[in-house]
Amino acid sequence: MIDRQTVESVDDRLVSLMRLILALSALTIIYVDPSEPDRLVGITYGALVLYSIYSGGIYFLYVKRPSVLHRVPLHWIDVGWYVVLISLSSGTNSVFFFFFFFVILVASFRSGYHAGLSVTVVSAILFVTVGYLTTHSEIQPNRFFLRAIYLITLGYLMAYWGGSEVTHKRRLGLLKDVNRLSNPRFGVDQTIGSIMTQLRTFYDADTCLLVMADSESDEYILRRADRRHPERANRAEALDPEMESLLMAWPPECAVTYDSRLDGWWFNKPSCALYNLPSGERAKDMGEACPGVADLLDARCFINIPLYRQGTLRGRLYLTSKDGRFTYSDVDFLRQLVEHVTPMIENISLVDRLASEASEHERHRLSRDIHDSAIQPYIGLKLGLDALRRKVTPDEPLYSDLEELADKTNGVIKDLRRYVGGLQDRDSADQSNMLSSSLQREAQKFGEFYSIQVAVDVATEVNMNDRLAAEVFQLVREGLSNIKRHTTSTQAAISLAALDGELILDIENYNPQAERHNSFTPRSIKERTEALGGRVAVDVRDGRTIVSVVIPL
Repeated sequence: MIDRQTVESVDDRLVSLMRLILALSALTIIYVDPSEPDRLVGITYGALVLYSIYSGGIYFLYVKRPSVLHRVPLHWIDVGWYVVLISLSSGTNSVFFFFFFFVILVASFRSGYHAGLSVTVVSAILFVTVGYLTTHSEIQPNRFFLRAIYLITLGYLMAYWGGSEVTHKRRLGLLKDVNRLSNPRFGVDQTIGSIMTQLRTFYDADTCLLVMADSESDEYILRRADRRHPERANRAEALDPEMESLLMAWPPECAVTYDSRLDGWWFNKPSCALYNLPSGERAKDMGEACPGVADLLDARCFINIPLYRQGTLRGRLYLTSKDGRFTYSDVDFLRQLVEHVTPMIENISLVDRLASEASEHERHRLSRDIHDSAIQPYIGLKLGLDALRRKVTPDEPLYSDLEELADKTNGVIKDLRRYVGGLQDRDSADQSNMLSSSLQREAQKFGEFYSIQVAVDVATEVNMNDRLAAEVFQLVREGLSNIKRHTTSTQAAISLAALDGELILDIENYNPQAERHNSFTPRSIKERTEALGGRVAVDVRDGRTIVSVVIPL
């Protein structure tokens, strides 16, 4: 999952090797051709040796323990080294000036455009300032100014190139995550909500809004993935006519970007831009509608693109932000993303509908079979027992036994009829309550069979479809089976809750012997969880083993 703002486009181990080769090459060059450095030779040699040792240490760490250096800003440390080398040698005439291009390239392809541009600007300022102050000979104006211009110009090109590469990598990562999230087991609502949440996170936006016409009523509904309320992403809400008229005010073929911070700038750049998607050209300005939409969405800037189904406009996708900025590049990417996602959503919707129809048909078939093959014989048995009871007088010992047997038979008939009624009137909207009762029954049965007491805690706010509820039930059964087979525990606990758009299932058992053995991840649980796009972790502490399953909602 994409959970950070940068995606590295370079191999850190290769970069560290290049740094080491660069340092050793510099040592070799000045040894073979000692024309530079021409002053403080010993100190410069010492600095280069230290930089080579530093580069070798970085390479060693990336080979052995790469996670140690994951968040270390190595490009800024390199800038410091190069400034020291320039100050020790010939200032603005120093041969070490060319080292700056290496660090700009690394920063750009590792962390993106802004990092590369920052290193370029800082490097140019430090080169000019430190080089000017430490040049002991006469400054050559042509070399002084040309080197500064080269550094800024080529540095900007490298930053732009590296930023584009990083952006493409991040977008490919998002498409990969979207494919993973498009799982028929999740159902349509959960799939759309997960994709919207991923999209909001990718752009670091405040909200992601989906305005879409309902397939049955053709009335517009609103889905919202909000930074402050991530749990709302899987729920659809009605859209009032006034809000609908504002959010759907644009021409069907146009995408829109708006940035209120551009209003009133001296060069009068338009704050609202409309793009005709078929032609890719700027469309007729409708800037008067943008401020109203921005106020409605409480956003300084936003982007929206049209959504089509079979060539007909069916809604719009919005991203809003108070600090970000959207461009035509984002319009083009979002259009491609929607074109990629729409067929998958339609397929999931079809599978969802077919599964619901098949489930409904199967429930009715089961109810008829139970009525014909189970309830009717029990009714016949009850009538036979009533007939026998009428032949026996109340003072005979057999009378009480027949009466008790008839009452039990009548209770079984009521239970079967209640079960059949539940099959026929089943409402899939409240799967958490059904899952909770199913888990309670499973825990009770498990305790009776194996003398392992199981506590069940299901949060009331958990919301899921019937297929995900069935998968969770199977995960619990497999977890309890593992406790029975692999431990001597007599106590277990099952907890289920939803937090930040994720379903969290904990299967816990108390086993003092667990501390003596290495924990392992149950393969069956791991495979089933990964098929749902989730992850599994095992924690052993204080004699308790907790298998934590996290599944995106």
